[in-house]
Amino acid sequence: MMLTVMAVLAFAAAPAPVTVGDRGFRPRAIAIHHGRAVTWTWKGRRRHNVYFVSGPRRGRPRSCGRRRSGNCTRRFRVAGTYGYVCTLHGTMTGRVRVR
Repeated sequence: MMLTVMAVLAFAAAPAPVTVGDRGFRPRAIAIHHGRAVTWTWKGRRRHNVYFVSGPRRGRPRSCGRRRSGNCTRRFRVAGTYGYVCTLHGTMTGRVRVR
C-alpha cells in the first residue's frame, strides 16, 4: 500500500513531457496543475526554442534558448494559459494551461 501511494506521488510530481520536433510541439497543448513543471525534449535535427508570448506576467517562466538537443524544464506556479512559439519557425506553437 505504501509503495502504491509513493508511486502515485512520484508520478504527480514528475514534469509533464512535450517533444520538440522538426514538425512541431507534441502534444501541442497540455494541461497541468499549478506548481507542476513541464519538460520540453528536443528530438529534431534543426534548432528550435520555446519562447513564451502570452500568459500571466507574474507567473510567466523564462524562455528556453535555441538548441538542437537536450531538454528544458520550467515550473508553473500561477494558474492561467501560457502560449509559446518557436521564434525560428513561427508556425510551431504550443500552449500550457495551468489549473
